[in-house]
Amino acid sequence: MRSILIALPIALSAVPASAQGADSELWLTATGEVAVDENTSIEVESINRFSDDSGGLYEIELSAGVKREIGKGWWLGGGYVRVVSYSRGTVTRTEDRLRVQGGVSTDAGPFKLSGRLRLERREASTGDEIGYRLRPNIKAALPLGKSDFRLFASHESFFPLDDTDWGENAGHDRMRNAVGVSWKASKAIGVEAGYLHQYRLPRNGRASATDHALTLTLGVSL
Repeated sequence: MRSILIALPIALSAVPASAQGADSELWLTATGEVAVDENTSIEVESINRFSDDSGGLYEIELSAGVKREIGKGWWLGGGYVRVVSYSRGTVTRTEDRLRVQGGVSTDAGPFKLSGRLRLERREASTGDEIGYRLRPNIKAALPLGKSDFRLFASHESFFPLDDTDWGENAGHDRMRNAVGVSWKASKAIGVEAGYLHQYRLPRNGRASATDHALTLTLGVSL
């Protein structure tokens, strides 16, 4: 457990010197969770991403799914995601994703640790083939005394499992490292703000690229 906590800040500080391009972005997220019974809930999410390089809004993600608690700290879920990509106001691609995922959360001293593994089935409007992708994620949160605030750090990697005619290639494609602070405003409302560093690895003739994103998330749980 100690090695995980040490590895997170190291990963967050590792900005590869080989990155050829950099973009400044803003990611706005709204999430909602409604309990169906003691162990089951319905989840919805909307993500709007803005970019300097793309002249404003460049991606919208809308998702809905179901989550089921299967044991102390363990859960399984699945759902559907619609992704619309833009460049300077013009739609460049749409994507439909089906996903299944599972995760766990636990306490480690003062830290709250959580992990998630997501498998996506992807269909894009710019090609005919279906792609599959794994997305493991790990997150650590530290309460700030007895307040309703927490510091957090997280890491997520993207692993396409196959090659597609719309540009996906198997292998380690990108990573996202984030730090920030969360606030539990009430029993039903949470707010999270932070900085996210996304690094796209140089692969198959593609140059590496870095995105610097400010993130803001509003969550409602009923």
